[in-house]
Amino acid sequence: MSEFIFKESNLVSIYGASGRGKTIIGLQVAKEFSRSIFISSEGYIYKSRVSNIYFKNVLFADVSTSLELMNSILKAMLLEPSVIVVDTINKFYRIDKKYKGLLYPLMLLSEYSKYGKVLLFWQVSMNNKVSGEKFMRYFSGDVLRLANGNIIGNLRNCKFKISEDGVIGCL
Repeated sequence: MSEFIFKESNLVSIYGASGRGKTIIGLQVAKEFSRSIFISSEGYIYKSRVSNIYFKNVLFADVSTSLELMNSILKAMLLEPSVIVVDTINKFYRIDKKYKGLLYPLMLLSEYSKYGKVLLFWQVSMNNKVSGEKFMRYFSGDVLRLANGNIIGNLRNCKFKISEDGVIGCL
């Protein structure tokens, strides 16, 4: 899965509607690397998935404000992981529309992508628009979309299946 996602760039954004598999894909990618950090702004829902799957080399952080997100990113960078996964990067921007809450984390992660891999997940609104899309497209080396069990982008398609042990893909 990570080979498909990081084929074009070290900083990749994936967007999709709620319930399409963003979190489980992020967990799968984190699991595939020797040292990973998974930062969640979406609460503790991912923890039920973690209890069923083995995550030896993954550190987890939960954030509830944009300041906590910044602090977690800075701490993650100091640990020099192979990959930093943020699920979802645009949560606080969707709520308060303060561009600094999105711009500063993206600047840090963009800098880190020169040394390691960064995977960002973006949630879409009811009208299927990404809140902060201009930021996403500016900072990301590659942008992929989740739709109906597929990761789609740049003339590539990865069909995946979610199982109890994680994600099986690309089929």
